[in-house]
Amino acid sequence: MTVQEVLSQLNPNLRKAISMGSEVAPIEYAKTPSEALNSSLGGGFPYGRQVLIWGNKSSAKSSLCLQTIGLAQEEGKVCAWIDAEMSYSKEWAESLGVDTDNLIVSQARTINDMVDVGTDLMAAGVDIIVIDSISALLPAVYFEKGGDELKQLENTKQIGAESRDFSNAWKMLNYANNRTKPTLLLIISQARNAISAMYTQPAPQGGNATKFYSSTILKVFSSESDNQAIKGKKYVGDKIIETKVGRKVRWDLQFSKTSPAFQSGEYDFYFDGDHIGIDSIADLVDTAEMQGIIERSGAWYTLKDDRHQGRDNLVAAVREDLDLQDYLREALNG
Repeated sequence: MTVQEVLSQLNPNLRKAISMGSEVAPIEYAKTPSEALNSSLGGGFPYGRQVLIWGNKSSAKSSLCLQTIGLAQEEGKVCAWIDAEMSYSKEWAESLGVDTDNLIVSQARTINDMVDVGTDLMAAGVDIIVIDSISALLPAVYFEKGGDELKQLENTKQIGAESRDFSNAWKMLNYANNRTKPTLLLIISQARNAISAMYTQPAPQGGNATKFYSSTILKVFSSESDNQAIKGKKYVGDKIIETKVGRKVRWDLQFSKTSPAFQSGEYDFYFDGDHIGIDSIADLVDTAEMQGIIERSGAWYTLKDDRHQGRDNLVAAVREDLDLQDYLREALNG
């Protein structure tokens, strides 16, 4: 029996919900500011999927999402930011390349609020929705039944209430995500330790359902130690002082349904100085070196027969030469 003969015997109403494998639209990706991360993800974060980004505090999770939004807006995508931490900064977003005049910003204090806003935005055809962060959202058990009045704290103790609410939330958002106009749902979560054991590894908040419904899980980590800090020179009056302007951020692709998982990398993140955010040019240079496009011998780097002493000098040369940037990107994606 052929496939067409099988389809002809199906209920007409059922046939409307069925398509051939060749008719399924290919996955579209939202590029991140990191070339190495894009390569590991198969092109970027996949539209139509839920992506979990989690890690320790000050690991630039929100900034990664804001820069991703900025790049998507350049392609004409419509983006939204659900601010659960009440920490959205227009000025910081603009410094990372976001067109804030065309960014939808909504505040949400509860898991219910997040679902209501998220499903409406998906129905309206928004391309990217960021939730920052689910760790700040309150479950329904914190409120009096049928209202938005907070209970007394001693009356909120119900084991698993938060996980159950998140489980239902992801089911509803997954159902609401229209595959003909797929939405990329970026979920930010803080790291937490399980209360049941002292030596367990940190995990994202939201329960197992948060990880189960995520097609991609990305962990980011940044140490506050001095050896991970990036230092730069700054003028204070007529004096030049050395100060911290950024830090190294490590990422681990822990799970992915659209690309090979268990890959890792590192990029430079700047919170002060001339280059704010993830340094995409330095990341481009490092990725090209790892793939052999740039040759290294000791402290010397060779790119297109030109030699540069030290990584900083090479990054500076590539930053000033748009043709070199295009050459490296074509070589990496070719």
